Amino acid sequence: MDKKQQINEYMDILAEGNYFNGFVLAATKGEIILNKGYGLSSYQYAIENTSITKFRIGSLTKSFTAAAVLLLHQQGRLNLSDKINAYINNFPSENGVTIHHLLSHSSGVADFTFYSEYWEKYMRLPSSLKQSVNWIKSRPLQFKPGKDMQYSNAGYLLLTALIENVSGLPYEQFLLENIFKPLQLKNTGIDHGRKIVKDLASGHSVWEEVVNAEFVDMSIPQGAYGMYSTAEDLYKWTEALRNGVLLNKNMTSKMFTASSGGYGYGWFISGNSETARHSGDINGFTNELLMNFKEGLTIIVLSNVNITPADKICEDISKIILNKEVRMPERFSPVREPIPWRNLIGEYKSNELYSLVHWENNKLFVTMPKKFGAQYKYEIKPFILEDDKAFFKSDFVYEDFMFDLKGHSLEFVDVYGKKYFLKKQTAL
Repeated sequence: MDKKQQINEYMDILAEGNYFNGFVLAATKGEIILNKGYGLSSYQYAIENTSITKFRIGSLTKSFTAAAVLLLHQQGRLNLSDKINAYINNFPSENGVTIHHLLSHSSGVADFTFYSEYWEKYMRLPSSLKQSVNWIKSRPLQFKPGKDMQYSNAGYLLLTALIENVSGLPYEQFLLENIFKPLQLKNTGIDHGRKIVKDLASGHSVWEEVVNAEFVDMSIPQGAYGMYSTAEDLYKWTEALRNGVLLNKNMTSKMFTASSGGYGYGWFISGNSETARHSGDINGFTNELLMNFKEGLTIIVLSNVNITPADKICEDISKIILNKEVRMPERFSPVREPIPWRNLIGEYKSNELYSLVHWENNKLFVTMPKKFGAQYKYEIKPFILEDDKAFFKSDFVYEDFMFDLKGHSLEFVDVYGKKYFLKKQTAL
C-alpha cells in the first residue's frame, strides 16, 4: 500500500466510524495527494462537506494578521521594535510593549478568553474593536514584556487595531487589498456573523449526539480568531508564504523564527525552524495546519465538530508521509449482547482524570473532559463482553474503554494513545 492509499484508508476508517467530519488536504513537494471532504457541513440541513465548504478557522487567522503587520514593516510604515503606544491611543507607555512582543505572545497582555465571564456571558454579546481594546488597556500586564511567553488572543486584537490605525483602512479591507486579492484567496474572509457567507459550514459540538455549538458573537474575534477559509485557499496561503510571494526573505525569516516559548509570528515553530504549525479553535470548529519546510509537506485538517482531535489526525498523516510508525485506526462492529450496565455505571477517578459513566435510553454514555477542559457526553459501544471484563469503543472520537468488573476499575486509552487507570468511586 503506497502513502496515498494509506492516507485514504486512514481517513476512510475515521469517517466511516463517525470519528471525522470535515475536510482534509495533504500535499508533499507541491503535489496534492489528498483533497477530500467527509461528512456534513450542516447536520440540520444534511449538506455535505466539499472543496468549496468554508470553515471558521479560529486562530489560523493569526498568520494572516502577522503577515499584515510584516507587510506594513516591509512598506516602511512601522518597525517591529516600535512600542504600541505610538499607534494605539492611551495605551500605557510605561509598559514598554512592542509590536514584536504582541506578535510573539511575549507582551504580558491579559487575555480575555482566560476569564470565566467571557465564556459565561461576553462571548455572546456584540463588541466593537474599540471596546475590546479599551478592556485590554484597563487590565494590568501579567508579566514584564519579553520575560515570558503566554498565548494571548488579546495581543492579536491589539495588532488588529494597529493595522487599522497605521494603514487607515478597516482590517478586513487591508487584508482584501494586500493579501486576499493578490493571492486570489476568493473563499477567504472575515466572518462578522451577520453578513451571509455562502457555503459556510455550521459549527457543531457533541452532547449525547451532534448538537449546535454554543453561540459566539463574531464581532469579537477579528484578527485574533475571526476568519473563515477553505482548505484549498489555505493551501494557496501556505504556498505563498513558503515561496516568498507576499513577504520578502527577511520578513519570511522573521515569521518562521521562534522566539522564546517556541512561537514565531503567527506560528508555532519547532525542529530548528523545520516545522511551522498552528491550531484553530472556535465554537463548533477545530482545525490544524502544519508545514514541514524540510520535507516540503503541508497538511490542513478542518473540522466542524469540535470534539475532533484535528492535531492528532494532522500528525498521523504527517507520519504516514514521512514513513514513521502510526497507530492505524481499525474498523469494528458493536456486539449485539446485553450490556452489564449496572456493573459499569458510576464515577471513575485518577489523579489526572475524572469520568462519569451512565446508562440512558438503553445506551451507555461517558462524560469526560477534552481539549481546554470542555466536557462532552458521548456514547461508548461494546465490542468484547466477558464475565469479568468489558471492552468498549467510543463514538465521535477513537478511544478505548476497558472495564474490570471485579476490580471496579477502568483502563482508558485516549485518542493520543495515552493510558489512564481510573478507580470506581461510587455507583450511580
